[in-house]
Amino acid sequence: MAKTGINNKKDILLLFIYSKGVTDEFNEPIRGRTRLVKMLFLFCKEGLSHFKAGTELNDDNFYTFFPWYFGPFSQQIYDDVNFFQLRGFIELNNIESDNFNVSYSEANHYSDLTGLSIGQNFDQETFVEQEIVLTEKGISFTQELFSQLSDSQKVFLQQFKKKFNSTPLKAILRYVYQAYPDASTNSIIKDNILGND
Repeated sequence: MAKTGINNKKDILLLFIYSKGVTDEFNEPIRGRTRLVKMLFLFCKEGLSHFKAGTELNDDNFYTFFPWYFGPFSQQIYDDVNFFQLRGFIELNNIESDNFNVSYSEANHYSDLTGLSIGQNFDQETFVEQEIVLTEKGISFTQELFSQLSDSQKVFLQQFKKKFNSTPLKAILRYVYQAYPDASTNSIIKDNILGND
């Protein structure tokens, strides 16, 4: 397989957002940073080895995760979302969400951890969930990356996004906690996630 120009984790972040999902439309929004982090964690664990052929991606230059208050976390993903938002590649749109408590808490803890804001005040009464989409500038750039993927990589990415972008966040967290217990050792919501509904 010929080498593509895809050589770093930022490329995968953009491709993840750009890919079709359950709606079968390109640039299907991803509902919240927490979902994005867990999806990329699962991609690292379950998809990267199938996807990296022809790219320069490997375990050493992909996102790194550590067990945190809400399961596996990567500050790099938050930083890259901010990076692309500041450059006009990504936009964040307010949405209604049933994931408020987890999303608010994770974003608030990120702000405490880094001293960085995600563009919102961390007042629980005014915090809103945001979906992540590419702008026209981001789409134009990412289309070129996407065109370099093999057909099997495109299908794999779409199936992966379709599965996890349509699954309730709590179900994703439950799967992550059960399949990768080491990633949930510091979770403050583990009992709630793994307990009976």
